[in-house]
This record gives sequence, structure tokens and C-alpha cells, in this order.
Amino acid sequence: MTSQPPTSPRPAEASLHELAAAVGAGGDVEDLLDLLVRAVPPRTGAAGAALVLPQRRGEWSVEVAEGREAALLLGAAPDPGSALHAALVSGDPEAVGAVDELALEGRTWSATAEIVEAGEQGPGALLAVGGETSRRAARRALEPLALLVSLALDDRRGTAEQDLDDERRRIARDLHDLAIQELFAVGMELEGLTSALDEAAGAVSNATIRRSVETSLLGVENAVAQIRQIVQSLRRERSEATLSERLRHETGLATAGLGFAPALRLPRNAAAMDAEVPEEIAEDVVAVVREALANAARHAHASAVAVSVTLFSEGVDRVVQVAVSDNGRGIDPSVSRRSGLANMSSRARRHQGWVDAISLEPGTMINWRVTLPPA
Repeated sequence: MTSQPPTSPRPAEASLHELAAAVGAGGDVEDLLDLLVRAVPPRTGAAGAALVLPQRRGEWSVEVAEGREAALLLGAAPDPGSALHAALVSGDPEAVGAVDELALEGRTWSATAEIVEAGEQGPGALLAVGGETSRRAARRALEPLALLVSLALDDRRGTAEQDLDDERRRIARDLHDLAIQELFAVGMELEGLTSALDEAAGAVSNATIRRSVETSLLGVENAVAQIRQIVQSLRRERSEATLSERLRHETGLATAGLGFAPALRLPRNAAAMDAEVPEEIAEDVVAVVREALANAARHAHASAVAVSVTLFSEGVDRVVQVAVSDNGRGIDPSVSRRSGLANMSSRARRHQGWVDAISLEPGTMINWRVTLPPA
């Protein structure tokens, strides 16, 4: 008898024990953070909630938000002169706990804050925003949630095991969102044809039947091609290929899901990039490109996607940058967590880097960059 994965509790009804069990069971970090942030208002009496995490040294932004004003909070940076910014710079838990307002890009909300351990880039903060509950009661309820957020962000669970879990989830998403959805559409087409034949008693023309069957066959062919490419990706030994070869392979695989070939731009001397970028960073570069292309295929509804990987000097540092842009429908402001950025952000933090999602007209650009270790 196979065990079933635990079902995430509903934030408004979940006990602290259930939330802790969800974090302890692991799973997608993005989903866990969203669960914990959504649990803040019902447990603290606040009108909303925000999770502020470091993007790079000395810079923070709201990565998860909940409540009516979540769209205004999401992606905003704490004002440099605010008490929250100063407390995060100091890294002092008591200073963060003393914060009583959230000042973001010129707007201010009443707030209660607790520090969050977010790794090498510095601390973050979990905030209960708005509402009329007492600060003491809000802090008492917020403290265990902030601890659970820190545990969910903890990279010490083992990067190899986490990478394997990430890869399994990506394969499951690709199979569900691409191949299975294609087969589902085929089933709907054939079901409609069957109903028409039953109801019309021979009135359906041969031309209509032919078009429906041809559409279904094309859908099956597309699904088979997508599954074949996913299986080939699993069989392939990535360690034997260079970074540029792996990037070309990933963009080729993305063609099935996107319906067109994404553009890939590499440095003029790709071999030099292959030699300079260490393997642990190369693996993350490939994973970020794969995640961004998969997100574009599932959500963007774009007609063009471009991937650019560059290597350049910035002061005394060497920096590798990944930019994936599309002309799709852009970021949905109603979504409290920017899809896909959690894993990319985690990969950036390993190498003192950062990631950002930039709205274009139309579309979105994911910008991910890290600093190479000294030669």
C-alpha cells in the first residue's frame, strides 16, 4: 500500500501543530511560505501579512503578501530610512520586533514584525499588517509562524536532496501541464464528436468527422513528443555536457511546451564561459533557465521567449547573469506569490546572488545573477 502525500492544512483553520507538520514534511518552499503567510491574519487579527526577504546584501523586498492590499505590497522594497530597513541591516531580533509600521516606497501601514532567518544574504521579516489587535498579542502569535518560515527557508536540509525533489516536481508539472492537458483536450474533442454522432443520427458530415479526428491525432502526436522529450531529459547525463550544450538542450526541450523555439543568446566565446563557470553554479544556471521556460509555457501564453546568458566583470567580481523574457500576459497581481521565484531565489542565495521579476510592456523578464567565486 503506497502512502499518500500529506494534504496542506487550510491556513484559517490550521493549528500551529498542523502548520509545523506541513513544514516538517517538506515540499515546495513556495507553497509552504504561501501557507504560512496566509496563516498570519487569522492568527493575529491583522488585515494582511507580508514576508520581506533579502534579494542581495543590503536590499529587501516583499516576496509573499496576503490581504486586500497584497498587490501593492508584493515586490515593494522597504524605504531605506524606515525602522524596518534599519532593523534588517542591523540583524537585531529585538530591533525587528520593535518595528510598528511597514514603510514601502512612500506608503505606510501599521505593522507588527518578527525576524526571519533567511540565510547568508541576511535576515528577513514576517509582518502582520493593519488590523486593530494589540501588538503584544500579535507578536505572541507571530513568533512561532516566523520560526516556521525560517525552517521552510533553511537550505541546510541538503541541497542534493532538495535538487532531486525540485527535479521530480518539475517533471510532474511538465507531465501534468503539458502532455496530460494535451491528452485531456483530445478526449474532450472525441467526446464531443461521439455526442454529435449520437444526437444527429447520421447528420454529421464526413468532413466534420475528418477534421475532429485529424485534430485529435495531432494532439496525440504533440503529447507523445512532449513525453518523449521529458524521458530523454531524464536519461541524459548532464555532467558529460558543457554549460552551453546543456542550455541549448533545455531550450530545445522547451519547444514542445511553448509551441515555438525560444531564442538563446550566449557569449560570443561560449567555450570560455564553459571553462570559467564552476559546475555548482552551472547546474543552477541550467535549472533557472529550465524553470523560467517551464513557467513561460504554463502561464505566459507568449508568442516569443528569449533566453540570454552573459558573463561579465563588475568591479573586482565576475558575474554570470540569466535573463529570460517573454511577450506574454505578464505577472498576475492577484497571485500572492510570484510563481517560480522561490526556487530561483534559493539558488541565487547559495552564491550571494539575487533574482527579480520585471514587468515589460507586454510580458515579463526574469533576471537572475550571481557572483563567481574568486579564481
